[in-house]
Amino acid sequence: MIYNTLSGELVRYASALVGPDDGPDLLSVVITRTLAKQHLSDLDNPRLYLFKAVGNEAKSHKRRYATRQVVTLRRPETGTPPGPDAAIDAVMSLPVRQRSATYLVYWLGYTPTEAAAVMGCRPATVRRYLYLARAKLRESLDA
Repeated sequence: MIYNTLSGELVRYASALVGPDDGPDLLSVVITRTLAKQHLSDLDNPRLYLFKAVGNEAKSHKRRYATRQVVTLRRPETGTPPGPDAAIDAVMSLPVRQRSATYLVYWLGYTPTEAAAVMGCRPATVRRYLYLARAKLRESLDA
């Protein structure tokens, strides 16, 4: 029941962190590891636990596959506003923590305090990640 309720959100979150091809696989790894230790209903806050686990697994995933993935930003021709593909490429090129903060705050509507609880850091750290992400996105999309 818990998995059915949260699976859609968790797949979207995982996909935002590691890409749509690897998102569902990442979630299945998290669920498998979690169920090997305990039942989801035994968790105090399964939503928070699973979001944290997905974020942590995404960091590990990026470290494991960093040398295999090359993300290139396509700069639009001069005078042409960047299209949706350029925006998606720019977001996907952000470091995992900045992308995680961006997704939690701007897509899911979490406050920085709530995002900090999910990410396991302080709210000021989340605000810093958002600041850095906005600066990188502005730089890559305004070019």
